[in-house]
Amino acid sequence: MTMKMHSTSIAIAWCLGWGEGKEPKHNLDILQQMRQALSDGREVPQEVAYIVYAVKDLENLKFPKTLSELKQLTEKHPILWNSKIGLVYGGATKIKQYVFEESKLPDIRGASALLDRINLIDFPTFFGKKPPSNLYTIQCGKVRQWLNNNFANEHNILDALIPELIIYSTGGNILAYCPAAFADDIANAIEKRYTEETITANSCAVGETFRLLETRLGILRDNIDETFWLEKYRQSYNDSLVEAKFGKYDSEEEAVEVFDKRKSFNELTTKLAIRFNQRRSGNDTPNRPSRCYPPMCETHPYLRRDEGEKRSAITKVAQRPGEVAYFSESTVRKRRVGDRAKTGESESPKWYEETKLEWEPGIVQAWFDKFEEFLRNNSEQKHKYYDYKSIEVKFPQSLTHLSKVSNGYVAYIYADGNYAKALIWPGLRQIHALGGSKSAGLGWLSWELPEIQVDETVWQFLAKGRLG
Repeated sequence: MTMKMHSTSIAIAWCLGWGEGKEPKHNLDILQQMRQALSDGREVPQEVAYIVYAVKDLENLKFPKTLSELKQLTEKHPILWNSKIGLVYGGATKIKQYVFEESKLPDIRGASALLDRINLIDFPTFFGKKPPSNLYTIQCGKVRQWLNNNFANEHNILDALIPELIIYSTGGNILAYCPAAFADDIANAIEKRYTEETITANSCAVGETFRLLETRLGILRDNIDETFWLEKYRQSYNDSLVEAKFGKYDSEEEAVEVFDKRKSFNELTTKLAIRFNQRRSGNDTPNRPSRCYPPMCETHPYLRRDEGEKRSAITKVAQRPGEVAYFSESTVRKRRVGDRAKTGESESPKWYEETKLEWEPGIVQAWFDKFEEFLRNNSEQKHKYYDYKSIEVKFPQSLTHLSKVSNGYVAYIYADGNYAKALIWPGLRQIHALGGSKSAGLGWLSWELPEIQVDETVWQFLAKGRLG
C-alpha cells in the first residue's frame, strides 16, 4: 500500500510497530522502511501494512455520542484499544533562580546559554533530530553516546527514538511520544542531563503510557462501561465536581460542545501536567529515582565561598588588576559557557585549564554569530538592519563600551512569558534609531510590526505600573 502521513501519525505508527517492550516487535529495518515510506508517500512493507491501516482508522474516528458507540469502537478497533503508547513531558524548573542567582552578566549569559543548548540541541538529539547547523555534529554524537551509556537496555535506546516522536521542544520544555517501555527511561534522562550539565539547575520530567484510542478520545476507564461519557455529562454538567473539571456553562448545548473538545489529547497532557507538578513538589514516582531532594553543594565554615549562592569555591580568576573572583564549579560552568556564547571561541582559557576539570561546554554558538547568520539568510532584513549601507558591526566588550554610544545609558529588555508580548510590542514602536542617534548609530529604523492579540486584563495589570 502507498500512503503519505503527517509526522504525528508516523510517530504513532512507529510506536505501534515497535510494541510495548524494550525489544522491537518487528525487525528494525522493516520499521525504518515503513517510516521512510510514510514520509515519502511510497510503498509500505507488507509486514507492517496493518499498522498503517490502524493509524488511518485512528485519524478518521468520529467522536462517539453515546457510551454504546464508544464501546463499539473498542470492539471494532482492538489494536487501538489494546495497544499502548508512551508520552513524556519535562523540562527545567525555577529557571529564574538558576539564571539570576549570579549578579555578573557573563554568568547570567552562560546560565541561559547552557539551558538553551540542553533544551534546543541535546533533547532533540535524543530522538535523532538533525541539528540546526553542522557546527553541532560532534556535540550531537557525544549526546547520543551519553544517552546510550547511561541508559543501557536489552536493546539500544537510540534505536527506539526517531525525530517524528517530538511534539514540541521549545521554551525549556519537551513533549514527545515514545514506545511505551521507554517512557520512564526518557524522563530519567531529561532530569539527569540537566543535573550532570548544570549541577544546580532544577528539572522535572514525567512519563505515562496511554491507549492509542485515548490520543483521540481522552482518558478512558479500563472497564469501558464505567467511563464517564456524554449521557452522564448531560445529566450532571451543573454538578460542582463536574464543573470543576469541565467548566461552568449556562446551556446544555454549550456544555456538550465543550465536552467534545475536552475529551481529546488535551486530557492526556492535563494528566501529565498534574503528575509533573506532583513530582516537582517532591512526591515519589513508582519505579523512578526520587526527586524530593534538590541539587545541593556541600560547604564548610572555613572554606572560601563563591560570590553568588555562597557555594564552596574551587578556583579563583583574576578579572582586572587587583580584582579576583572566586568560582564554585557551577559558576565555572556558567562563566565558561558565557564567554563562549559571547565570542564563539572554542579554546579553553588558561584559568579553566588550571582547574583540571574534565567537563566541556560543547558547541555554543555565539549569539552575535547567530544574528549574522540570520541576516545572511534573510537579505531583506539585512538591508533594513544596515539601512542599505555596508557597515562593519562589532559587538561591545563591556557595558562601558556599549554605553559610550548613548551618553552613558544602557537599556535592558527582560521578557517574561506572561507579559512579554504586551511590553515589547509598544516599546519597539518607540525605537527609531540604533545607537542613540543617526550619527552615532546605524541609522533610522522603520518597523513593520504585526497587530497582536493581548487580553484586556493584561493591559489593565500593566497600567498599574508594576509587575510584582
